[in-house]
Amino acid sequence: MNKEKIGTARDGNINNTVKKKRSVLGIFYNLRILILIIIVIVLFSSMSKGFFSLNTLNSILSLMSAYGTIAIGQTIVILIGGLDVSVGYIMSISGLLLIKMMPYGVPVAVLICLLSGIFIGFLNGLIISRLRVNSLITTIGMGFLLGGVALLISDGTIHIKDNPIVDFGNGIFWYIPYIAIIYLALTALVQYILKRTTLGLKFYCVGADRLSCTFSGISNRNMELFAFILSGLFASLGGFIYSIKLAAASPLIGSDVPIFVITAVLLGGTTIGGGYGDVVKTLSGIFLITLITKGLTLLNVEAYFQNMIIGVILISLLFIGRKLTTKGRLFV
Repeated sequence: MNKEKIGTARDGNINNTVKKKRSVLGIFYNLRILILIIIVIVLFSSMSKGFFSLNTLNSILSLMSAYGTIAIGQTIVILIGGLDVSVGYIMSISGLLLIKMMPYGVPVAVLICLLSGIFIGFLNGLIISRLRVNSLITTIGMGFLLGGVALLISDGTIHIKDNPIVDFGNGIFWYIPYIAIIYLALTALVQYILKRTTLGLKFYCVGADRLSCTFSGISNRNMELFAFILSGLFASLGGFIYSIKLAAASPLIGSDVPIFVITAVLLGGTTIGGGYGDVVKTLSGIFLITLITKGLTLLNVEAYFQNMIIGVILISLLFIGRKLTTKGRLFV
């Protein structure tokens, strides 16, 4: 009896130790972006005297606003288990239309800019949800189509001159750019919708278990369609922010945007299979990438090395997360 009690007590102590280790690993992994952000700030501050300053913060917030806005829509698409790689081309076309429509007035130009993104998102969603074509294949094809259209409607980079909207795009409120305020406000709004409304719950449900959604009376097709419409809308908003910041638009900026945006979403912790994540996590991912990019730029590191470093960080975090989850050490 005494041996049995000793064995039971020993097993209990081992289980408690394992649980504590799992808890510590889980906390560490869940706070990985915050830890990396602190490490990056300390590292670049020691290597570059001008890095840790309000001017750098202003620059980072400006740089992340356009891509961050696009990443909001991408997050929603990934939450339902899809991918949208046409967002860069939507951004490009929306920006071009914004500038081309300026002679008809700012309200008309902005409306056309946003409607173009909504319409393209609707077409993507229609093909994916009704014709049951894979989202990656659909948006790759749409990207090629939009890339051609962008070149068709513009011979090259076009500029806005002497327009109040450019002043707004470069305006600041205590080192915080107006465009960053727009991005942060949109993030807060969408976060509230995802976490506090029935609509948000439906997005998570579709990504987590489509069969259960069907039995619950939720239309998977309609939610897919709506997700891609929102992705198109936020991509056009990203094009709007990008264009008023730089006072220009180009048909050639779309190719790298999806990679950057999807990387930020995954880096923030939204799972590629759907059902888990949110736009605040995406904000942390896009902030980290922009922080690293800004620091490496100040150190005159070539762009291809910057991409390699970000790629290594992404792969490492995804690998660690997969290992911890597979071994049952991480509970989220």
